[in-house]
Amino acid sequence: MRNPTKSTLHRFSEFGNFMEPNQNSIEKKIIIPLFPLPTTVFYPNTDLPLHIFEPRYRSMVADALDGEKNIGMVLLKPGWEKDYQATPDIQTIGCVGKIERHVQLPEGKYNILLSGLHRFRIINEIEGKLYRQAQVELLKEINDRNLTDGSISIKDHIIKNMKQYLGNIPSGDTIEQALDLETCNTLSQLVDRVAYHFDLPPGKMQEFLEEQDVEKRAETLQSLIELKIRLTKISHKSKDEGIDFSMN
Repeated sequence: MRNPTKSTLHRFSEFGNFMEPNQNSIEKKIIIPLFPLPTTVFYPNTDLPLHIFEPRYRSMVADALDGEKNIGMVLLKPGWEKDYQATPDIQTIGCVGKIERHVQLPEGKYNILLSGLHRFRIINEIEGKLYRQAQVELLKEINDRNLTDGSISIKDHIIKNMKQYLGNIPSGDTIEQALDLETCNTLSQLVDRVAYHFDLPPGKMQEFLEEQDVEKRAETLQSLIELKIRLTKISHKSKDEGIDFSMN
């Protein structure tokens, strides 16, 4: 699991009918700074702490704080090492977040906390800054569901299984408090918040980010939680029986 505490910007520009709208996108096109990282995949409804030290990203944060405070997180594609200081290939789907808190450090460095807002798709990159920026379209949450009426069984099922899993791992109580799942008002909030706290490989995290259908994400998440429950049971049983898998 992720650490439970773990939970630029150019000003937004709207382009109206400049481009043909995508049926899976919110009808809003914006310009945002891009912050590509090799192992970090960010989700809406989650928090991401970041330490900003490279000059180009210090400039990005400074611009963001003077504007709408938004930054787009994207995953670098494999092979990024050979071109990191320039413009290595990045995934086209990312997540835009807003700087909720920041601390300016000596030499212009920053510690910031991003709060996830929306999935986005990159339309095209725009030059003119030390850092990368792009015109993007915000993506819809397809088949999202309101969880506030108390009649959605899938919420209870996910929370029940998640509590069962957390009850069998170290720091489970702390993680459960950090997740605060009972406060989720929509299915998208619930599944993104839970999925983000699983320590999955970046590629799998990216696949989950790219899935716009919330019900499909919920099905994937339920299967993942059930798998985690089975694995923890096997682990506990092997310890009780004194089996040392490291010797096999």
